[in-house]
Amino acid sequence: MRTALVILVVMVAGCSKKQDDCQRFVDRSKSVIEGFMKEGSKELKSSDLDQLVEKCRKEHGKPGNKDDELMTCVLAAKDDAAVNACWAAAFGDYRSKGKKTEAQLQLNKLGKNLKVEFVTNAEFPKGKTGPTPAEDCCKGPDGKCPVTDAWAKDPVWSALDFEMYDPHRFRYTYDSDGKTATATAIGDLDCDGTATTYTLTATATDGNPTVQLTEPPANSD
Repeated sequence: MRTALVILVVMVAGCSKKQDDCQRFVDRSKSVIEGFMKEGSKELKSSDLDQLVEKCRKEHGKPGNKDDELMTCVLAAKDDAAVNACWAAAFGDYRSKGKKTEAQLQLNKLGKNLKVEFVTNAEFPKGKTGPTPAEDCCKGPDGKCPVTDAWAKDPVWSALDFEMYDPHRFRYTYDSDGKTATATAIGDLDCDGTATTYTLTATATDGNPTVQLTEPPANSD
């Protein structure tokens, strides 16, 4: 009976420690998690934090659970800067890729529009415009350019049927003499003064338009 009681005490103590670690992990990570939510235009609620704690308690200590590595780092962090560094090491690459996706999607969309215009009019829309918006996105809320009517007021962007309807991280340029065209997406993803540039080039051979998207060098952001 005494042996069973000792085992029970040890189990309860271990469970309590695990729960305490999970709660501490989420509490210390709150500002970082809130930043993730803001990037998705969502508000962090107390219920979201509670769910994270419960998920942690269910998964903590299981074989192959990589989140435990992040937890260990966060719990050992000396200050908020160190906590941010833990999360950046774990999710930095993922977040950057997510931000870059905008430029890829929008320039690919523009490339399709350019093909349609060339097939219809035997040339790409002529003109030069951008960067649009004129203001650096890092000066906007959450490091994003706000929605603007500058696109609709610009005859070149209107001819290209190109406009940004949601807050975004890149500014766009376009330049064409009708025979070839070049468009770029320029963004400072971490707002650290280092710009990332994607370039779309459009050409036509024997009346067949083609476009090519060139991505920035690895680790350029």
